[in-house]
Amino acid sequence: MDSLYGDIKAFRIRAQEELRRARRYAAFVSLISMDFSGIDPVTDIEHFAGFDQFMKSLRQLVRSSVRDTDIIGSTGAEKMLLLLVDTPREGAEALADRLEKTMRYFMCDNIKSPLNWRIPMRQYSFPGMPGEEFNLQTVLEIIEND
Repeated sequence: MDSLYGDIKAFRIRAQEELRRARRYAAFVSLISMDFSGIDPVTDIEHFAGFDQFMKSLRQLVRSSVRDTDIIGSTGAEKMLLLLVDTPREGAEALADRLEKTMRYFMCDNIKSPLNWRIPMRQYSFPGMPGEEFNLQTVLEIIEND
């Protein structure tokens, strides 16, 4: 892990703080989860000395695409989490769309297999939609128990 995003413990603490703040002040907070497990570090990556350099470049791309107030965390080399403070569901969806396009160009230039040009992303928001199975609080609890 590099200094572009913190360890999962620090991320969990900050996410819980932001969720409590959002509840107290009726504010929004969203989370985007990105899954890089579909990238095969041996056969897919071009133009990089290795998978670590590739992931560092990808994280730099993500960091440059979000606000300074947004928090980046990781559950390992294969998952990246973005905590979007004061961001409603619509804002998270718009960011996810922008990130998907930006990363698709990055992947197109650096990944051999077109099957791996898309990074799966999931979005969670507080407050959640009525009847939603997973909301931000549930996701944070899952992360907490990992």
